[in-house]
Amino acid sequence: MWTFTKVRDGVLVRTEETHTGPQVDADVPLAAEILGRGLKAWPSDLKAAAEAR
Repeated sequence: MWTFTKVRDGVLVRTEETHTGPQVDADVPLAAEILGRGLKAWPSDLKAAAEAR
């Protein structure tokens, strides 16, 4: 879930995620690593998309 809140200097973005299921359960460390990479990448991707407008 993504929540966008307008603040004085811009927009505050919050996310909530869950990852469950057979694929995650089969290799929890790998799933956590992949999730971690995504959590590091999405803020810069979101910023680039917002500034391209």
